[in-house]
Amino acid sequence: MDLNIMFRFLLFTIVFLSSCTTTPQPIPAELQYITPAEQEGSLATLIGIKQKGVLPDDERAAYVLAVDGKRVMSGQRGWNTALPIQPGQRNVTVAFQGGSFHTQVDLQMQAVAGGNYQIQFSTDVQLFGANTYCDLWIIDIATQKPASGIGCGNLVNPNE
Repeated sequence: MDLNIMFRFLLFTIVFLSSCTTTPQPIPAELQYITPAEQEGSLATLIGIKQKGVLPDDERAAYVLAVDGKRVMSGQRGWNTALPIQPGQRNVTVAFQGGSFHTQVDLQMQAVAGGNYQIQFSTDVQLFGANTYCDLWIIDIATQKPASGIGCGNLVNPNE
């Protein structure tokens, strides 16, 4: 094949593929979760959890993805930061990440002023595991009792 034709084909392919890419859109400010401005004692807090597996790089984390439909921008990075939330009925989207497996579920909870809550999970995600389920729920840290129902997430592995 002529070098000139190969060059034109390569250039066409690059131009065609670059036109297919999209720039990620930022999440609008009105859809981002904003920490309530009330005094600390009049709010509740919600925090994620991380567990280490058998291998050094084997970590599993559950964290707050959204509160009442507003995206928590710290995402997985903020798993260990207590997130202030308004007391009352809250709709909380929690996410799980274990290796390349991830899922998310919507949970409802009744938050109490001054209450401290934590996400919990149970999963069979592990190296050479079945990797079939991840149950997520929220507990009251003081009583260790459930503060939400249980949500069963469908595990997704983008590498498969």
